[in-house]
Amino acid sequence: MELNEIHTEHEHASVSLKVVLLIFAIVLIGALGYFVWNANQATDDTAADTATTAKPKNTAQYNWSTSTQGPYRDKISYATSKDLLTWADQKTILASHASVPGAIIKEGTIYLYFVDVATDGVAEKTGLMTSKDNGLTWSEKTNVKFTGIGDKVPVDPAPFLMDDGKIRLYYFDINEGRSGTKSTNKIYSAVSTDGVSFTQEDGVRFAKNDIFDPFVLKDGSTWRLYTGQIEGNSVVSATSTDGLTFTEEGTAYTGGAVPFVQKEGDTYYLFTAGINIATSTDGSKFTSTGKSFLSTAGKVTADPSVLKLADGTYLMFYKTN
Repeated sequence: MELNEIHTEHEHASVSLKVVLLIFAIVLIGALGYFVWNANQATDDTAADTATTAKPKNTAQYNWSTSTQGPYRDKISYATSKDLLTWADQKTILASHASVPGAIIKEGTIYLYFVDVATDGVAEKTGLMTSKDNGLTWSEKTNVKFTGIGDKVPVDPAPFLMDDGKIRLYYFDINEGRSGTKSTNKIYSAVSTDGVSFTQEDGVRFAKNDIFDPFVLKDGSTWRLYTGQIEGNSVVSATSTDGLTFTEEGTAYTGGAVPFVQKEGDTYYLFTAGINIATSTDGSKFTSTGKSFLSTAGKVTADPSVLKLADGTYLMFYKTN
């Protein structure tokens, strides 16, 4: 009987041991599973944190409507002239919360581009309005679409009508200037067949410290790029043979920036913020004419863009506030 009891106890012990081992195995598997899940979750969280750090969503700087000055307070208006020197203000507001206009004519349609900050919470957009009747009536505002620009924020649009009918839009990337460190400012370009959807072109058109507000014209086989420069409140001139790579020529004008240049005959007319008018015979050095235009639509008159209509009349778009 003692042998039977011992055998029974041994069987019970074996069963108990198996149960304990089974429970231990289940607990171990569960713990390992939790460890793996937790590790993966930590990796995902780290990746998310890294992505957020790489591209922080700081939209506070884009609360345009709360600013007391700047582009949200700006408006686009225009004036007319027969000789590029004397201008008649049309006292008409074309767009609000809009700044730095740039215009061209393509197949009888005026394309008016500008910096658009009408929407809080987002960076500057490029606005567009068109007119098919020489500026008498205008389309509703739309926004340009860019492809391939990465995190660039195009501002200060300077449209140029190419020989093949495409529109090239030269611009300054203001996002680079928001890094908090002093850097070389760069002018880029994008092209479009319809004037609305633009594709980024490779490379940098021109780079220099403290430049902004590009303008480009083509004179024969020579391309000329003018930009404003903060230092000295001046205009910098650069030239190119292809419209893509520009080489600095020097300071074209001192005492005004935000340039636009119109060539008529052998004379180059330079319009700068103010709006002040200067002339040149070679496009590289300008002399003030003493002529200027001051809007009656607001306190500011700046950022001119001029185009010539088929009847010989000139339109000058400008910002005011």
